[in-house]
Parts: sequence; structure tokens; C-alpha cells
Amino acid sequence: MSDALTDILDSIRMNGSVFSRAEMTAPFGVESGSTPTGIFHAVVRGNPWIKLADSDSAEELEPGDIVLFPFGDNHLITDEPGSSHQPIGLLTSIDERGMGHLIVEGGGARTSLLCGTVAFNESAAHPLLSLLPRMVRVSDLELAQRRVVEDLIRLIAAEVDAPAPGSDILVKRFTDVLLVFVLRGYVATLEPGQGGWLGALQDPSLRAALDLIHSDPKQNWSASDLAKAAGRSRSGFFSAFKEAVGMTPGEYQTRWRLHLAAELLREHGYSVGATAREVGYGTEAAFSNAFLKFMGVRPGAYRTAA
Repeated sequence: MSDALTDILDSIRMNGSVFSRAEMTAPFGVESGSTPTGIFHAVVRGNPWIKLADSDSAEELEPGDIVLFPFGDNHLITDEPGSSHQPIGLLTSIDERGMGHLIVEGGGARTSLLCGTVAFNESAAHPLLSLLPRMVRVSDLELAQRRVVEDLIRLIAAEVDAPAPGSDILVKRFTDVLLVFVLRGYVATLEPGQGGWLGALQDPSLRAALDLIHSDPKQNWSASDLAKAAGRSRSGFFSAFKEAVGMTPGEYQTRWRLHLAAELLREHGYSVGATAREVGYGTEAAFSNAFLKFMGVRPGAYRTAA
């Protein structure tokens, strides 16, 4: 039986990679510029400060921290808040393996970072990506998890610094695992009422209803079915779900079905009719109309464009 968070994390198609190793001594300041993919930084050593370029609020990082910019927003990394900065392109050289090396020799305290990209799937129906903030910082993990994250960062750094046969695939796999920790760690920081349905996962009753939807998306779960799973009255459940998730239970189920449908069409080559049946629609026409309403294109055209 699936649970909602596992389903969502498993459904995210991420393509993560490390593109640069940063070694900087204070004073330093780097501006990333905006990028078409997500960007992440993992702190190997030091206590740099990081912030969105258009924000006045900077955060101090420590070894083991990871910061993700899911939408590639321009950001600054400095040794101290307010330090002057330069575009990253002026400070980075590329070696024969295509790995970037960001080196600033200021003579002061040293900071070491792993910098990477992450490209997410582009399904408009995906229920997670639209809920992420522009900057996600993961720290203060439980001790056991933090040790795993720190070990992953060290393993990636070792493979980048001393590459051997198979290093590229190891770095990619380790990076993907690291990003799952980032997303799971972010969800754990939310309170009910924050972050849409992500925050709803922190409410045991709403989580039970979401888990039921994900256990069998083809089933037409009624509000009464979900309220029973949540242990609430129908009206109380419906109101709490809509307030926390930002949509009705039926709308959430439709969104999740259409995300699954988009995957089947584009990644697995299902026909429109087979996809409709697989995600619980009684007729191809009903499925096609729902898909068009949400995705802005007919499922057949979406499949052909894959």
C-alpha cells in the first residue's frame, strides 16, 4: 500500500548532477545568475552566507547543510552578509572532464561547496513542484539522517576530487539520493496549514485520507470514504482538507490521476484509451476532457509530443 509522500517523491523525475567544486577563502562573493534548471549547493566545509539576489535576508550555513533553488533563481553566496560579489562565470574554470572549479583566494577562512543542477519533470499536474518555495534550506535534521547526508556529501566530493571509472554514475546516483533527503527534510519542517498538501501530511487525519487516495487512485473515493479514514465527520473533513490542501478532495484526486496519466502517455507510451482505464476513467471522452481542462492539450497530442 502506497503512502502519499512516498508516491510523490517516487514520481518526481529528477536529473541531478554536480557541475562545480567551489573552494573559496574569505573575503568572497559569488552571484549565480538565473538558470533554466534548479541549482543546489552542499556545504562540505565552512560557514558561508546565502540569499536570493532580490532578498534582504541572508542565512548562514554550516557543513552538511544543503540549499536548493528549484526554479534556478539568481542568488548570492558570500563569506559575510553584504560582501561584494562577482558573476560566477568570471570566477570559474572548466577542466578536461567538464567539471567547473570555482576558486577564490582571499586568504581568510575557507569554504568548500559542491554545486549542482537538478532538472525536474515538467508535468503541470505534479502536485509537489508548484508548492516548493524559491529557496529550500535543509538543516537541523535528526542526527541519524544528518550523518547520512554528511556522508553522501563527502562521498560525492571524493568522487569529484579523485575520479575513477564509474565516478560519473556514482555522483549522479548519490546526488539523486541527496535531493530526496532535501525534499523529505523540507516537508518535515512544515506545520499543518503550511505548504498546501505538504503541510497536510503533518496532520495524521488528513494524511490518512491522502494515503487512501494514493493507495488506489482508480477508485472513486467519496468524501464520506475519506472522512471515515480520517476519523472525522464528512463536513468537518471536507472543510479541513480544502483549507489545508487548497483544493477539494475530488480536485486533488483528479490532479493526481492526471499526473499519473501524463507519465503513462509520455514515458511509457500508453494509448489514450489504456491510460484512461489505468487511472480510473470510465470513458476515453471523459478522460480526454479532464486532461484538456487541466493540461491545456488533448492527451493524444500530449503523447505525440513526447
